[in-house]
Amino acid sequence: MRYMPAGELLKSGGSTIKENNGWMMSFSVRSSELYSGRAMVVLGILILILTISFLWLGKIGSDAALWSSGSGILLTIIGKRKLIIQKKKTQMTLDRYPYWKK
Repeated sequence: MRYMPAGELLKSGGSTIKENNGWMMSFSVRSSELYSGRAMVVLGILILILTISFLWLGKIGSDAALWSSGSGILLTIIGKRKLIIQKKKTQMTLDRYPYWKK
């Protein structure tokens, strides 16, 4: 357990922290970047799937399919990079504070 400073007690909206007079019972090291990275990867794959299906159905031309697939691949790469960086940061935080639960 880690004691939170007095200012952090007011900023945190958790009822368990207020019940325990500022003593944290658990701490989440996950951030919004992890979730946005996952969303970017899923969105990039979805763009690729839609591009291939529209190209197969003949709804779009090859030049539009090339641009769409390029943006899907780029979005997937950026999202994967964000995931890798955030997982490294999470592991460093857990190594520094081993008593925090994941």
